[in-house]
Amino acid sequence: MIVAFSISPTTGDETGGVAEAVAAAVRVVRESGLPNETNAMFTNIEGEWLQRDMSEVVSCS
Repeated sequence: MIVAFSISPTTGDETGGVAEAVAAAVRVVRESGLPNETNAMFTNIEGEWLQRDMSEVVSCS
């Protein structure tokens, strides 16, 4: 199963930037150990079990 999602922070830092929030979310995915890929539109994760995959997505929010 492949899950594709995007991160859209609702608030930014003091300068309005969202890079730190997006980087933190991507870090959660990479630390999960699931195969993943981040591209210009989405972060994709691949796994056997929907429940685990979705829990990683929720952890990013």
